[in-house]
Amino acid sequence: MEDEEALEKYGDTPLYFSHYYNFLFIFKSKILENGEQIFLQLGGNMEKVSALVVDANDSMTLNENGEDEIAFVKNEEKKVIWKQAPEC
Repeated sequence: MEDEEALEKYGDTPLYFSHYYNFLFIFKSKILENGEQIFLQLGGNMEKVSALVVDANDSMTLNENGEDEIAFVKNEEKKVIWKQAPEC
């Protein structure tokens, strides 16, 4: 799946804070009707994490917050069917 296609299909799906681990705030969607689930990892280092304001009650989307971040979609078998990773 191409990035444009994935962002068109999944870009406005609400993502909710799940957990924090090793300088990453992990957000994920509810499981979609087709069994897929969207994940977004924000942060990655101390500078980025210290600048983030996260409210566990507010949702976000890939279109709003996914640029230059790690994002992926897993199918119902938990296999990654799309992944976006920032260029280093």
